[in-house]
Parts: sequence; structure tokens; C-alpha cells
Amino acid sequence: MAGSAERVSTAVAYVCENLPDLRDQLDHLGDRAPLDRLLTAIRDGRDVTRPLDDLHEALLAGGDVLGVYGASARSARLAGITAAAPPETLYLCPHRRCARYRWPEAGAPAPTCAIDDSPMLLERLP
Repeated sequence: MAGSAERVSTAVAYVCENLPDLRDQLDHLGDRAPLDRLLTAIRDGRDVTRPLDDLHEALLAGGDVLGVYGASARSARLAGITAAAPPETLYLCPHRRCARYRWPEAGAPAPTCAIDDSPMLLERLP
């Protein structure tokens, strides 16, 4: 299901973007295992749906009202607010597992995957 794949990739991107904060939050709760299982599944190229659901549930149980699937609510745009025209290229997840992206910045090094430090892929927009 396309919607489900998009939901999962957006949630994995949220995890990538917030890895240090998620580690801190789970350490505070006393159990980092759900995050560790997800990171292992990503590194091993396995299906991440169940570990992602487990992490989501752990975050909700710890008081995070949005969990990992609330990323779309976190990044909602206000009506009438638009983004600047994108450049011709952007960096994408090196494993094609998440929806994370970065716009190239002049003079800045290529960004890397927050999970395994692989360089992100530079792709030309269609």
C-alpha cells in the first residue's frame, strides 16, 4: 500500500532527524531497546514496520503525544505559506528507506545518514 510505505518512510525520516533526542527520551524512560531494534532492522535491510510500531508505542507510553508517526503533524504548513523554489538537486537517504532529504548548501560537506554515517545520495530533480 503506497500510503503505508509513505507513512513508514516519513516516520523513519523523523527518527533519523531526531536520533539524539529519541535516545535521550528513551534513556529517561529507562528502555532504549525499541530504538535499538529499529536501527538494527534498518541497518540489516529488514522490514521496519514492526520495530517502528514498537518505538511509536514506547514513545506514546512515555508521554510523547505524536510518537514517530506524528511527523506530518509536526511539519504541517500554514495556509498561504510557501517554500522557496527548490534547487535542481537534493540529497536523499542512501538506503532509500526514509523520506529524509537535505538541500545542498554551498561549501558544506555532503550530509550523512544519521543511522550508519553513509553519505546521502545527491539526486537531480526531474
